[in-house]
Amino acid sequence: MNKIKVKNFGPIKNGFNEGDGFMPIHKVTIFIGNQGTGKSSIAKLISTLMWLEKMLYRGEVTERYVTSYNRFVNLYCDYQNLKNYFLPDTEIEYEGKVYNITYKEGKLNVVARNNISDYIVPKIMYVPAERNFLSAVRQPEKLRGLPKSLYTFLEEVERSQQELMSDLTLPIGNVKFEFDKLNKTSNIIGDGYKLKLSEASSGFQSFVPLFLVSRNLTKAIDKEKDNSRNELSSEEQKRLKSEIEKILSNKRLSDELKQAALELLSSKYRNGCFVNIVEEIEQNLFPESQKIILYKLLEFANFTNGNQLILTTHSPYVINYLTLIIKGNSLFQKIMNLPNSSKNILKDRLEKIIPESACIPPNDATVYELTQEGEIKKLPDYEGLPSDENYLNNSLAATNQSFCDLLEIEELL
Repeated sequence: MNKIKVKNFGPIKNGFNEGDGFMPIHKVTIFIGNQGTGKSSIAKLISTLMWLEKMLYRGEVTERYVTSYNRFVNLYCDYQNLKNYFLPDTEIEYEGKVYNITYKEGKLNVVARNNISDYIVPKIMYVPAERNFLSAVRQPEKLRGLPKSLYTFLEEVERSQQELMSDLTLPIGNVKFEFDKLNKTSNIIGDGYKLKLSEASSGFQSFVPLFLVSRNLTKAIDKEKDNSRNELSSEEQKRLKSEIEKILSNKRLSDELKQAALELLSSKYRNGCFVNIVEEIEQNLFPESQKIILYKLLEFANFTNGNQLILTTHSPYVINYLTLIIKGNSLFQKIMNLPNSSKNILKDRLEKIIPESACIPPNDATVYELTQEGEIKKLPDYEGLPSDENYLNNSLAATNQSFCDLLEIEELL
């Protein structure tokens, strides 16, 4: 399991307040907190470090290159607009499967780990909060000054649209999505109407790109295991070709060793899992729609071993729906031990409430709360279920208390 430790990075001061300060990154990791507490900052930092570890493993960058000329700050973190979050006393420690990456006193240190047998090369996708902009504007790729991560996400949106074989039924709204390849337009098709995505509601404009990319990348990982899809850039293809030629031309290697070397090289360039990092999953969505998209993303996370889902949210509904999922998982496990006569009836009944494909055990999910004081706290749980005592639910409780106070004043009038 990957871990990260962060101190004095933008709004994050003391960082994680438990144990040695290292925060485990579970299969499902959710960050909550007020504006400006660092939810997106920590998600972007995790994305950057995971990507950097992958590039080092593949040999696309060297340890010397990464640690020289402050490239970690000026190049890699600048990609996510994190450059100005660094302070003189910033400390970042990342324990990955393959590398330990440490940033202290303005210097980056990279150390390879010995045991890398369980490392699965990830496809890492960062889904920015600005994603609905891509649906609202025609030819956004021609605009300058957008966040760099948004351009990368746009490339995946376009790829996902091009790879659609037919209309796609969306899980919300009883509508279908159509991509007109001839006119290069994205359309929403409902009962008796057809709209361009740019004309649809803000919820669809935010939801559709997220759903398309998450679905397509999840399916692509499964296809890549059969070597049926090649996402390598031209530069990666040249590097791979060069490394293959070196192996084949090495007269000191036997045919068996050459085959083993080629298989290892192939595994380095083949994505084996999908890390989906989503900002503000609830953006512009009705609570019921938030539930549906959360369940879909959890289903995608369960699709392949090694997949991860990392979310930032301001929505109390997301945490409550996660609680249902974890409880549902427990009930599905208990149902499996029942006689067949009772098993099927109860399983069907439970499936109508919670899709089994989205269920996760409690040990696979963690919610972290970021405070305005710069701390990161692990949300307590009760028998594996996320606690109701969190920033989001406390905000709802404060509203209810305010209404009670108003009623008391009304009684005095």
